[in-house]
Parts: sequence; structure tokens; C-alpha cells
Amino acid sequence: MKKAKSLLALSTGLAVLLLVAPTASAASKKNAGKDPYGINKILAKLIGKKHVSPNKHIQLDIVLKPQNQNQLTDEIYNVNTPGKPNFKEFYTPARFGQKFGQPAKVVGQYRPYFAKYHLKTQTFSNNLILKVSGSAKNVNKAFGTNLESARYHSNPVQFSTKRPKLPAKLADNVLTVLGITSLNVKASVLAKKSAKKAAKPVAKYAPSKFTNRYQLSPLYNQGFKGQGQTVGIVSFAGFDKANAEHFWKAEHIATKPNRISIKNIASPSVQATNDKTSQFETTVDVEQAGAVAPQANIRLYHANFSDVGMVNSFATAFDENKVGSLSMSWGINEYMLHYYKNNHLLSPVYGQVMNLVMAQGALQGISTFIASGDSGALAQGVGGKIGPIKIPNYSTYAFFPADNPWVTATGGTTIPFSRKIKKGVSVSVNKERAWGGDYLFNAYTKGRNELLNNIKLFSLATAGGGGGISHLYNTPQYQEGVSGVNTFNARQYISNLMQPRMNPVLLSGTDYGRNYPDVSANADPLTGYQVYDKAMKGWSVQGGTSFVAPQFNGATAVMNSGKGQRMGLWNAQIYQLAQDKDKTPFTVMDSNTNNSNLYYTGQPGKLYNQATGLGTVNFQKLYDNYQ
Repeated sequence: MKKAKSLLALSTGLAVLLLVAPTASAASKKNAGKDPYGINKILAKLIGKKHVSPNKHIQLDIVLKPQNQNQLTDEIYNVNTPGKPNFKEFYTPARFGQKFGQPAKVVGQYRPYFAKYHLKTQTFSNNLILKVSGSAKNVNKAFGTNLESARYHSNPVQFSTKRPKLPAKLADNVLTVLGITSLNVKASVLAKKSAKKAAKPVAKYAPSKFTNRYQLSPLYNQGFKGQGQTVGIVSFAGFDKANAEHFWKAEHIATKPNRISIKNIASPSVQATNDKTSQFETTVDVEQAGAVAPQANIRLYHANFSDVGMVNSFATAFDENKVGSLSMSWGINEYMLHYYKNNHLLSPVYGQVMNLVMAQGALQGISTFIASGDSGALAQGVGGKIGPIKIPNYSTYAFFPADNPWVTATGGTTIPFSRKIKKGVSVSVNKERAWGGDYLFNAYTKGRNELLNNIKLFSLATAGGGGGISHLYNTPQYQEGVSGVNTFNARQYISNLMQPRMNPVLLSGTDYGRNYPDVSANADPLTGYQVYDKAMKGWSVQGGTSFVAPQFNGATAVMNSGKGQRMGLWNAQIYQLAQDKDKTPFTVMDSNTNNSNLYYTGQPGKLYNQATGLGTVNFQKLYDNYQ
């Protein structure tokens, strides 16, 4: 019998692996790493436990330990920073695998082992991630697990009460196993506007509002429209291509024909995410990216929302290396990641895994944009109880993976507008500001019941562009020394009981971590953009930072088509440009009044704030000065 050792399986709240101590019969087997889980506490909270059907199809990721990890950050800056000796010498997937993945002889040991148990194995070129799939009974045999299903609170969950094991020579190189169990905790960042449906598009809500306002249109006039480029979309629902094609035609946007391709990625999910609402999110992403870059191809990477689904979507995009830019409009707040950890459901390695995956994209020169969220700096966690009374948990929590240092996080603004809310009550915004519903609060004072009884209006008042300071990732090098980073001004416009607060005092302080967003653009539903989706009754006007991410994705394809090369990781250059008064393409929003994402506000005289990042972008000037 071959010597075996257990795998320390680590994951996030997206998918969680439950572990127990080895049984007496396994006492002679060597364990890999320490077990941070208090499994007995968790088992007591699971209800309706039963064995998984032996023929159920299971999909796992084995993530291997990276090599030369201490060189990874320096290499990213070397290829993305002007003046560095290897500037623009972007990696191929194979080169990344050779440098940072496991050697081929190590990776090659896994396939024959799993083949004995009739499990299929696929290895990415990065030599770090192995996809393993097959029936539950064969997974149990190969890993020594006993897959079960149950419910944890209201969430269905799949788990194993036995720690997974592999022969020692295989287990020694494993960082984590993902996919043994999945909790379906998801969030798209699409904010709906309370507006009537329209039979046809309206000019003031067209994509040209973005391209004209932020000076991308001059690049069109130079002939740069994304030709020769492919934009990638990561989403967790499919969509109907006919919606996007109808949208572009109705908007009179001359697009490249047959431009959309879809890569369906097998991934586990306890609850499906391919419903109409989720498909609407995908429709927004494709329509907006394709409208901004009308001559670019579009590649959709579609998976289920889970730890495996998110990792494999990005890993597949980077492995193909077809796209020069990529965007995603989904995520989960950091509180939930910490919550699962504190309840012994996760270990923080999933953040490390995503960091490795995103680092590969940055090394390959792929510009990745992640929407920063639509609840401002605030997010809802798991509340408590005092007797029968539920106490909400509503506070400042960062948004994952917009908080990742190797992506460009896109925040939201509100552009000038004026509108009557009801008789005698109007709202107006006189200049572009951070998107935060506090500008509706004057209307709140005049008609409190109107706001509280109108769910749609109340949701607009408590929405805003995501932004804050991560406690998962450290402050990256490109943000160090930039005025406004790790300092903040704030006004608490929403109470812990989720009620509007009038005239909150200005707070100031310091913190440390990855500050986000990096850039911002119009995202407010009240000044938003139109979308076409036949299944959702045609045309509607929507908002959210999920518009901004694909718009920047498309804008990057336009600039790439002009420059004839990939822009790469934006952040390595844009923070340098922001500090050059002559070259900066940014309009900084530094006012600390009427400029809030419901918590963070501007910092007068400083270049950065957590409500809008570096500010809005003049794309013509960015194109002229970006190397």
C-alpha cells in the first residue's frame, strides 16, 4: 500500500471544504499542514445530512504550490512599468508555467493516479491548477473522502467528514483542493433604475454618453475601434446573442459581424446561477463592451458561481491568451470571507489562489477590470439577535475580487441631472460627483414616508459606487506614496440600522491595505444607460458599476488597436501619471461635501480617495501619455 497523506484543503465562502481529524485507522498516515477547522462545531449546525449520490458528477480543482513566488511581484512590475529592462515583454502561459508553476515531471504524476479511479484530469499551462472530474464514488475512492450534502443555515452545502488524502509524493505539492463543497453566495453589481419601459432606445441613455463624456470618441475619429482585438467577459450566467445584436443595431453602432464566442466552463454549483436576472447581467456586460469597442471580438467565459467557477474562468481566459482585456461584474464582500473563516468554514488561501491567477493575467499583459460594487463602501454581513429582534450588520467591508492588486477596480459617479421625485420634491446634481444616494436625502426630509414606503426609491438612496480599503490584500507598490491612499475622509450617511442619517459629521483617519477603486465613471441608475433584453421585456434604463467595468474593457481594446500592443496592467502606470500635473488624464473629485459613496468622501488637495479612486478618465489624454 502506498503511503498517503491528507490534503489541507482551503477555500472561501464561495465553496467550502469541511474537514475532520483523521480516524484511528488513518493515524499512521502523515497529514499535510495544520487543520484550522473546528469541524465538530460545524457538523452540529448542518441539517438534513445525507450521502451524495454515487453517480453525481463532481468537479474539483487541485491547486499546486507555486515556485519562485518571491519573484512574482517584481516580474509583474518589470513587464508593466516604463523604464524597467523587461517593459512590455509580456509572458506567454507556457513561460508563466515554467517560471512559477510546478515542473512538468511533478504535474505529470497526477494524471495516472486519477486515471486508476476513472477520473479525468486536465492541466492548465500555468502548471498550477489541475481540473479533476468524475463520479462522486470515484472521487471518494481517490481522495478517501465521503461526500455528503446538507444545509448550513439556509444554504445547501456539500462536504466531506473525512480529510482528503493522496499519496505523499502528490500531497506534498498541493496548496489547496477546491470544489469538494459549494456555498452559493453570489452578488452581481447591477443597480436597477425605477423607470418605465421604452419601446425603443433613447439617445440620452446611449453608450455614446460614456464615449463622448470621457473623450474616447476622438480615438474613433483616428480610426481606432478595437479592430484586431478581443475583449473577454467573465460571467456566471449565459445570455442570448440576439439581444446584443439587436442592441447594437438599434443604437446604430456598426459592429463586426459574428463577433461573439462563448466558452462554457464546467464548474460545480449547489444552486444554479443561470436564471433570467443573472443572464441580464451578462447581457449588460456584452452589450456595453461591444458598443464601446465596435470592431473587437467578444469572448464570454461562462461558469457557475463557485470557487472553482471563478478560478477556472480566469485561468481559462489567461490560458487561451486570446483577450487583451477582460472584465467581471460579480463578487462577494470581504466580511463574508472572514465570516466563513471565523466559523471554521474557510482558510484564507483562496485569496492567495486568486492572487496567483490574477498575477498571471498581469504578467501576460491582459488588462483586467472588476466592478467595485453598488452598495457604496457599505456591505451587509451576518447580523445578530436580541431575543426575537434581528440586529442588522451593515458596515464598511471591501469587495472581492475588486480588492485584488492585479486588477483595475472600477467605481461609480453621478453626472449632472435634475429630476422631480414627486410633487414639490426635486433632486439635482450640479457637477459630477461620487455616486452615493445621499443627494436624495433632502427629498427624504420632505417626504420620509414616501422614501421608506417606496422600495425602489429607498434602494436608490442606499446605493453607491463601491470603494474602501481591503483587509485581505496589502497596499500594492503602485499606490505607496500617492496622496490620499491609506488616509480617508468619511461621513456615515447610513446608520447601522440601514437608515439615512442627515448631516453626518466629517471623520478623518488612516488605514492600511489595497485601496480601491482605481478609476470611476458614471454608474448611477438615475443617470444610467439603456439595455435591451427580450426576456426582461425589452428596453430599460439601468445603472451600476457593472456598466463601468465592461466599458473600460472596451475602451482598452480601442486603445490597444491604436497602439498595436497590449496596455497591460493599468495600475502600474496610471498612478504614476496621476502624479504628473502635465500628463495626468484624471479629473480628481476631492470635495468632502456632496461627494460621497455613502461613507468615504473626497480629500481636498489629494490625488486619491476611496469614493472615486483617482477620478474619471480623459481617454484621449490617457492614450497619448500611456506607454
